[in-house]
Amino acid sequence: MRVLAILAMGAALAACAGGGSNFGSNLSPQTVSAPGRTPPTLAPAPRVDSLIGLDTYGLREAFGSPEFQRNEAHAEIWRYAGDGCTLFVYLYEDESDTLRTSFIEARAEAGGELPVDPCIAGVNRAHQLSSYRY
Repeated sequence: MRVLAILAMGAALAACAGGGSNFGSNLSPQTVSAPGRTPPTLAPAPRVDSLIGLDTYGLREAFGSPEFQRNEAHAEIWRYAGDGCTLFVYLYEDESDTLRTSFIEARAEAGGELPVDPCIAGVNRAHQLSSYRY
């Protein structure tokens, strides 16, 4: 009885594996892909000169929360990771004791200075995409 069951299963598998007639169907296999997400339209990145003088709220609006924040007396340093760069934002208190952006620099991952505006654009782009959960 066991031999008969094994032979029946072997015959069934052979029929499936063969280049059969597809049971009379004239349908051909198709590749189905998931619907793609269209990337969101992003606002232009700010330039370094438009960021100087921003308070902490404006800075968070442009870049989100910093990856690292160092607090000093009357000053803070905020660090953001970009694509191949690190952005450092230096904030100092003004006459009204409000922290404002005073200086921004971009550094390469391996060290050394980089142009600031491309790094700003990368950090801003990442922040905008994260707000869309993209």
